[in-house]
Amino acid sequence: MFALIGVAFAVVAALPMAAHAQSSDNSLAGSSPADGATLGTSPAIMTFTFQQPVAADEAFTVAVGCGTPAQPQSTGIPLLGDDDVTFTVEVLSPFPKGACTITWLLRDDLDQAIATDLIAFSVSADTPTASGTSTDSTVPTAASAATTASIGDDVEAVGSTGGSVWLGGVISTYGIMILFGAVALIAFGWPEGPLYEITQRFTFKVWMVAVAGTYLHTAALTSSLTGKSFTGSLNPFSFAQTFTEGWTGIAAIVRLVAVIASVWVAYRPETVLDDVSRPLAISAPTVAVITLAFSRVSGNLALIGLIVMILHVVAVAIWLGGVVVVGRAVLAGPGDQDLVHAVRSYSRVSGPTILVVIITGVAETMRLDGDALFTSSHGRVLILKLMAVGVMLFVAAKARGLVRHRLGRVDHLTRRTAMRLRRVFATEATVGVIVLMFSGWLLAINPPKISLIPEREYALVMPLADEAAGFTAEVSLDPGALGLNALEVEVLSTPANIVSLRLEFDPEIGSYGRGTIQDIPLTGTGIARLGASDGLPFDVTGNWTVTLTAVFESGLSSVVTSPLAIVGEDGTVPTTTTTLALTTTIVPSETTVVETTTTDVTQATTASVVTVD
Repeated sequence: MFALIGVAFAVVAALPMAAHAQSSDNSLAGSSPADGATLGTSPAIMTFTFQQPVAADEAFTVAVGCGTPAQPQSTGIPLLGDDDVTFTVEVLSPFPKGACTITWLLRDDLDQAIATDLIAFSVSADTPTASGTSTDSTVPTAASAATTASIGDDVEAVGSTGGSVWLGGVISTYGIMILFGAVALIAFGWPEGPLYEITQRFTFKVWMVAVAGTYLHTAALTSSLTGKSFTGSLNPFSFAQTFTEGWTGIAAIVRLVAVIASVWVAYRPETVLDDVSRPLAISAPTVAVITLAFSRVSGNLALIGLIVMILHVVAVAIWLGGVVVVGRAVLAGPGDQDLVHAVRSYSRVSGPTILVVIITGVAETMRLDGDALFTSSHGRVLILKLMAVGVMLFVAAKARGLVRHRLGRVDHLTRRTAMRLRRVFATEATVGVIVLMFSGWLLAINPPKISLIPEREYALVMPLADEAAGFTAEVSLDPGALGLNALEVEVLSTPANIVSLRLEFDPEIGSYGRGTIQDIPLTGTGIARLGASDGLPFDVTGNWTVTLTAVFESGLSSVVTSPLAIVGEDGTVPTTTTTLALTTTIVPSETTVVETTTTDVTQATTASVVTVD
């Protein structure tokens, strides 16, 4: 009896051991690429099939090295299929031509090796790659993973549609402002204007210019924001996506609709004087002008800046639009008292309007450029614009003086007076076109006080500093757990131009984890980001070490390290870490800090790779 009970206990105690023994005998049944295989080009996916099901608490890691000596290759995290025996591993960067080796390891829940081996294969030809550079899906913005910039950098619009965006914007702005100026002048100072056939022809021609320019601008902007071809973006049905691309896209679509709706007042300007039709006749051109203020809604005090810009564009439209209307329609020839009254009314209104333009322009300059007016590309172009505005103000002062001198006490506009005034107003309008061209150019340059980098919260923020060398940086990860992690490296200060910047993540010794090395394309202060979809992989939990190595053009270097705790997917993510002892370098004090833009970073891993002869 007691013997039977003892046997039963022995069997029960042996069951879990037997189950664990079965798992520990697992082995690889097949793989793609297979051992000894020769591939035409690099595979996109690698597969590994085991003889027995892999338990949920078991871990499988893969490292690939190619060339002699072996260079680590970039691969994804192994994913276990529904059959519980097949792992798939994505090849993030094509393997180069030549011999390659796969080192794989299957370990149990105690991090003890169950099975490990090498797979040797070769690639007979390099894999063709598509031209172009992919961008991170999280940008619009101003800040993409393909091109991000630190505060103070100048980022100019690029691409084949940049010129079309600028040209369409200038034509659109010019036409909209003239149409608004005509409506405003008829409303407050020239009610007889619609009675003249030349006024009707003028407003309708201006409307056609505004429609053509706005349509061209919207199509080019659609191509620029969505990545579609310019020809394909000429289809108005493609504009719908532009409406979702931030304030710039929304303003462009609303502007197009408002300009098209202005056809009524352009064809029949007398609707401005009718009590019933006046609201609609005035509102469409007004909305079109206001949308011009939404071309740049960003930076500090963005709401105040938007209000300032609305006042600015409305004032400019009354000033510049009125100049063109008076010069081309009112002063087209001699006339009676109504023409004299129209010119006087515009001259009286334009004075306060010019004052509003100056005040709002100065306020926006301080908000966007600050003290970097002479040290940034945006500031230098703005200086050229201000010089043109100065010339325009001089001509405007001369024109208003001539109006007071010639029309102060007369009730009839002679041909000689009309021609002389027309020449002065035409000069003022021409300089105004030059000012608008500079304004379009400024929209393609990032102001020094506006960062193109969108704000983002990270679970782990690791400060790294070599105080003796004057080098400080921050490395951020999210979520700081197993799997792919978004990465951000920000260089806060550097004593000299950076020649090489490398980031390394190393797991704790004995953890069977795979380390990662990432080259960071920064040459000075700035930010580099890697999105979560293409992020850095962490395949084991526990203590890691992050090392940032900077080599300066002076030949000196700085190496800073920090501990890092990687948790499981369901674990608590730590928010900060402490800095370990740092290396110290001596850098000449006269070296200056160089600001730079950044480019997309490419993942590279450094697992231990065994070379097969």
